[in-house]
Parts: sequence; C-alpha cells; structure tokens
Amino acid sequence: MLSYRFSNLAVHKRLLFHSGIFAAHSPLCPSKKKTATTAKAGRCPGSKGSKGGPVCGGSTVKGPGLKRGPPGKVRLGFIPEEWFLFFHPKTGVSGPYVFGIVLANYLMSKEILVMEHEYYGGLSWIIVLYLVSTKMGPAIGASLDKDVDAIAAEFENSRKAETNMYEQTIKDAKDAQMRAEAQKVLMDAKKENVAMQLEAAYRERFMLVYKTVRGRMDYHVKRYQSEARIHQRWMIGWILENVKKSITPDFEKQALDSAIRDLAAAAGRAK
Repeated sequence: MLSYRFSNLAVHKRLLFHSGIFAAHSPLCPSKKKTATTAKAGRCPGSKGSKGGPVCGGSTVKGPGLKRGPPGKVRLGFIPEEWFLFFHPKTGVSGPYVFGIVLANYLMSKEILVMEHEYYGGLSWIIVLYLVSTKMGPAIGASLDKDVDAIAAEFENSRKAETNMYEQTIKDAKDAQMRAEAQKVLMDAKKENVAMQLEAAYRERFMLVYKTVRGRMDYHVKRYQSEARIHQRWMIGWILENVKKSITPDFEKQALDSAIRDLAAAAGRAK
C-alpha cells in the first residue's frame, strides 16, 4: 500500500501527498453530478431504459456504466481547492495564504503548536518520503503494477476458462436437447413407417378379397349366361320339334301350292 502511494506521488511531483487521501467529494465533483435524464428516469449511465435495455440492477446493462469521477483539486498536497475559493470573493487570491501564515503564527506564538523534536522528525520524514516517492516511486509502482497485472491476468484467464466451460456445457446441453428432439422425430418416422406398412398390407389384402369376389361373380355370370344359352337352345329345338309335328301332309301340300302360285304371280309381274 505504501508503494502504491509512492507511485501516485510520482505522478503528481508538485504535490506532497496524494490528493485522494485527504480530498473528499465536493459539490463540484463530477461523481456528485447527475444529468437530468438520469435523475428523472432513475437509470444507470449507459443503459437504454425500458425500450432499449435493462435499468440499474440489471445484469445485462450495456455501456460504460457507473464510473467514479476524478478527485477534487488540492493545493500543497492536502488542502482542498474549495478552501482557497472560499476566500477569493472576500480577500482575493492572496487571502488564503495570508490567513494560513497568520494562523500558523498565532498557533506558534501562543504555543498551541509546539515544535518539539517530533515536529522536526515529522518534517524529516515528509522530506524523505517525498524524495523516495519522486525518485523511486515510478520504479516501485511499475514493479507492483506488473505483479498486479499478472494476478489480474491470471484471474481473467481463469474467468475466461470458466466462461468457456459453461458455454461449452450450454452448447452440449443444447446438442442433447436437439438429439432428444431428433429421437422424437425418429420415433414419429418409425410410427409413420409402421402405419404405412399396415396400410400397404391392408390394401393388399383388400385387393385380394376384391379379386376373389370379382372372380366368383364373373363365374356366376358366365354360369348364368351358359345356362341361359342352353335353355334357349333347348327351347328352340323343342318349339321346332313341336311345329314339325303339327304340320300334316295336306297342310304341307297346300303351303307348297300357295308358294308356287306366289312365284308364278311374281314372275308375271316381272315381265
């Protein structure tokens, strides 16, 4: 932690102490300011609101999100800038310094601030710390930052590895779901195949019954037609036989004479 302070002091060489130790948030600090949209809608910076994304507390907020503003300005390493600005309207620019000198003179003259050996030891420590922070602070800070970056990279790599593992697990789960759905589709296909086989067997047997019944009906039709022809032939023969039996020799002679007369009449008309 001390080396971290040294590295920060190296950045601000003209400051005695790091401003973040003593400086507090002031009304002018950017972290205290709120935009009208943020104050009105109550949304996190970088979020899209109810139509564009989740608001504060959401785990999927896109954008920069909350970010701490820069610390307030200080003078002499630990005195806030606002204290000096407080004197400017009343005493001018030199007022704060005059007030500080007068206050220090008053404290020392009234022996409220006693300058014993601890005081000079503190001044010596301040000078030593300032020199160490300005001369050795950057190297120590770079070394510590390197170690911190290595640890952060290790944590980041472990986080990425765990994220990849979970993503692979999710992918495997989705593949398993797809395979399960494919098994369902396969079972449905098998059921349809069995139904088609049953339908084909049913149609085959139905066609067999149709052909058998049609063959029997054709047989009965042909049998009926054959019997009808036989009956017709027998009926014609029986009628002819009875007609022949009913013709007498006299009737046959009369019919023959009548035919000869008709032929003779026809021959006379032809001439």
